[in-house]
Amino acid sequence: MEPKLVVHNGGCHCRKVRWHVLAPTSVVAWKCNCSDCSMRGNTNFVVPHERFELLGDSKGYLTTYTFGTHTAKHTFCKVCGIASFYTPRSNPDGIAVTLRCLDPGTLSDVEIRHYDGKNWENSYNQTGISLCSKEQSAIDSTQQQHFRE
Repeated sequence: MEPKLVVHNGGCHCRKVRWHVLAPTSVVAWKCNCSDCSMRGNTNFVVPHERFELLGDSKGYLTTYTFGTHTAKHTFCKVCGIASFYTPRSNPDGIAVTLRCLDPGTLSDVEIRHYDGKNWENSYNQTGISLCSKEQSAIDSTQQQHFRE
């Protein structure tokens, strides 16, 4: 049986970018040492794209940076510069939510796993990170309906 999914709210520092994500109260978050994540101090958890929704006029405040393979889409707020979520190279069909950008109160437990982004291909093949956007894809229809309301 899959864990119950709840709505977590979050966004950037200036609150121009706001979103919600449907995820369990207990998540596995990834701390990566690649050049980008280590400079930003990023720790994130990944969800399927359909469980993430931008709110209001947030899209107008976003811009994107890419490098290397250009698979990852590092999205950040044009006003305050905070990257509260992005499309990860490891899960291009998912969204990586920056753990520190969640509003407090909805997470009960976070397991931090380390990802060796300096040796990306080797780590990708050994960690199972590519499955993060595919786990729990069968969402209870009641939970999905409530999320979109």
